Amino acid sequence: MDGRKQGGMRLSARWLLGLVPVGALTLAVLQWLNHDRVHGALCALDGLACTGPLLPTAFDMQGMPSQLPATLLAEPLHLHADTGLLRRSCAGEWVLGFGARMQLDPVSVGERLASGSGCVDVLRQGLHASMAAGRLRHGDCEATLESATLDWTGALTATLRARLAPQAAAGCAALLPAALATALAQPAGVQRVELGLRYGLPYTRREAMLASPGNAEGPTGWVRRALAAADTLQQLRIDLPDGSVSLQLASTPGAPATGSSPALTLTAQAQGSVVRLLPEAVKPLLAAPAPLTVRWHLDHEEGAVQVDGQRFERVAAQQRPPGPTPLPAAECGPAHAAAPAALHFVEADDSGQPVDPAQSTALFGAVDDAVAGPGALVAVFVHGWQHSAATGDSYVCDYGRLIGAIDTMEQQAARAAGRPARTVLGVYVGWPGRLYAGEIANGTTFWNRLQAADRLGAQGALLRPLIAGLAQRVARGRPDPRADRRSALVVTGHSLGARAVFQSLRDALLLPDGSAQAAARPDLVLLVNPAFSAEQYRGIHDRERRCEPIGMPLVSLSSEADLVTRQVYPAGQAVTFDAAARQAAPFPEHVYTAANFGAFVTHRLRMEVLDGQPPRPDGAQTIVRGFARVPAGSNELYADNPVTVFHQPHSGRPAPGDAWYRLHLQPVAGATSPCPQDASRVVEVDARVLPDHGTVFTPAFMEYVVRLLNRQTMAHASASAPPR
Repeated sequence: MDGRKQGGMRLSARWLLGLVPVGALTLAVLQWLNHDRVHGALCALDGLACTGPLLPTAFDMQGMPSQLPATLLAEPLHLHADTGLLRRSCAGEWVLGFGARMQLDPVSVGERLASGSGCVDVLRQGLHASMAAGRLRHGDCEATLESATLDWTGALTATLRARLAPQAAAGCAALLPAALATALAQPAGVQRVELGLRYGLPYTRREAMLASPGNAEGPTGWVRRALAAADTLQQLRIDLPDGSVSLQLASTPGAPATGSSPALTLTAQAQGSVVRLLPEAVKPLLAAPAPLTVRWHLDHEEGAVQVDGQRFERVAAQQRPPGPTPLPAAECGPAHAAAPAALHFVEADDSGQPVDPAQSTALFGAVDDAVAGPGALVAVFVHGWQHSAATGDSYVCDYGRLIGAIDTMEQQAARAAGRPARTVLGVYVGWPGRLYAGEIANGTTFWNRLQAADRLGAQGALLRPLIAGLAQRVARGRPDPRADRRSALVVTGHSLGARAVFQSLRDALLLPDGSAQAAARPDLVLLVNPAFSAEQYRGIHDRERRCEPIGMPLVSLSSEADLVTRQVYPAGQAVTFDAAARQAAPFPEHVYTAANFGAFVTHRLRMEVLDGQPPRPDGAQTIVRGFARVPAGSNELYADNPVTVFHQPHSGRPAPGDAWYRLHLQPVAGATSPCPQDASRVVEVDARVLPDHGTVFTPAFMEYVVRLLNRQTMAHASASAPPR
């Protein structure tokens, strides 16, 4: 019996000993598979090189991801990955399983960001990441980042907290709207910012958010895919010295059966000192005991937005008649010296198609008649977001007054030169840039209206044949070498309207200058606070740097205080950037607008106040006085650098000593092209000239625009490009 037991024990021992190498081999294979999978996923990234020991349990990764500009990071990224099946987690605990722990060395992104070390645990069923304290800087605004965390198992949650240093309060305040800026700029203590995110998508279904869509119709950004895949919640709280502001954006996916877009709910509330500084129009909404609540669908397919339970429905479309349309006092205020001129309206629907083809027909007929006579000065304006061609839109009246001032100057110039006056035709291109009557409701439409602007500028829509038809007709009146006697076409777009104009002209801008298609193009294109990405402008920028002229003067002007294109647009573009897809341009060029992309900015327009206070954005327009607004015998109205504006007397003309302010166009060192035929300018504009995104018909900016037009279309010496 004892012998049989001993024999059995020896057999078991041999069997167990035989399992040891099998188990060891199995563990080795599993370890190799785990290491190979992690190593393959990370080391396949362009621009990163992996090194490590011979044993497949760890490796180092160093380099610069190819999607980032070489000048963005102060030094290459350095990451250590531990792929051992048995390893310590970021929290210091031992874990057994597939995955890896990745330790990231501190990162410096130029002068803007300096982070502490980071750690990421990647498991089969989840992910955990943390980052030590760091520093975030934007201009004169500096914040100390407290530890940030991210967990992703049943849902993705993330938190980030930061404190603003008291000495940086003024710099950070400059990044906010004026009402909040006043409160934040008070150096009464340290302010705190807290951001929280929750996406109700399990880690095991992460491909629904991270993977690129398989068709062009699907959502293109990872956040948009997240909105379509799961419930989400984003929370932001800003604590000020004596008050706070809180924002929350929640979403639920649309119903697949109806094809509806995700439903969004925004809540906002202000307390303490912030309330006193809010605009009167929104103070009752944000200071109420209950938060302001706004609900809408991402694509606005229902045509309605609810604000605190009140339903705002899409405004009914209004249509202007064909031909020149007078703007009566009932629409634009009492008649006075600045009475607006009649305008030709050309309108498009939401798909970019003409509302009434008779509008274009009437306009083309008027241009033909003018060109057959003394000539035509045709000025086209395409409005942007939150505007339309409807009665009561402020841009309609402001543009009518600008056209009236140009007509006055043309009449005066013609009399002085003893020639017939050219016909000045103002064209207002309207499209549904404003969907709702309520300001808050309409504020939810920016990205939806961006898509409408793209349709307006697309092939087969209204804008391309309109501009081409005008250019062809105006070209017939250009043979006279004297600039003040030939016909001219100027096209201006603002905001999303500038986006549509650029989209419609981009192909023509890239045509060879001597081609037949390039023969009829606008004499000048102005893009004011344009809302399109730098990646779309790259071809034009590179072409001119190769001294290949685009054949059309193109001036982009962006206010240094434009929060929409400098902050809202980049934030939205960041969430549409698909890191999993192959991109045609680096991340910064996708995110920033062309007019705000540092490498593209060629000039800065600055104001120098010579006497008294700078002009008010809503002050009296000096351009309406025509030639009488400059001293007798002065040639100031044909100079656009500098532009000198004078105090206006009660009667008569100002004296040379009445100079009020000057606008200087200053080249950016190293940014301007050495090519003599360079026709494009990208100009950063002083906030005293353009105070924000939408306030563009200011007296100072109108003076600059009119002088630029004078130089281009009225001056006795012809010029092919705007002077530097």
